[in-house]
Amino acid sequence: MEKYMLPCMFKKMFGVDCIGCGIQRSLNFILHGEFEKAFFMFPAIYTTILFFLSVALFAIDKKHNYQKTVISLAIVNAVIMIVSYAYKMRFFF
Repeated sequence: MEKYMLPCMFKKMFGVDCIGCGIQRSLNFILHGEFEKAFFMFPAIYTTILFFLSVALFAIDKKHNYQKTVISLAIVNAVIMIVSYAYKMRFFF
C-alpha cells in the first residue's frame, strides 16, 4: 500500500516533516486494525476523522446546525497537531 501513497512535497523541498506527515500511513494502520500504531504515527488521526465526519454531516443534514461541533473539533484537532508536531520536532520538549 505504501507504494501508492503520495510523497510529502514539504519534506522533499525543505528536508523536514510537515505538520501532516504520517496521516496516510496512519490511515493505512487503521484500515489494517493497528490502532495504536496509527496513533503513534499521527496523534491527531482520530480527531481528524471525527472532524471530517462532522463536516460531512454538516453538509448532508441541513435540518440541524453542526457549526459549533465542526469549529470545536477543528480547534481541538489543530491543537493536537501543533503540540504533537512540536514534540516530534523537539521545539519545546
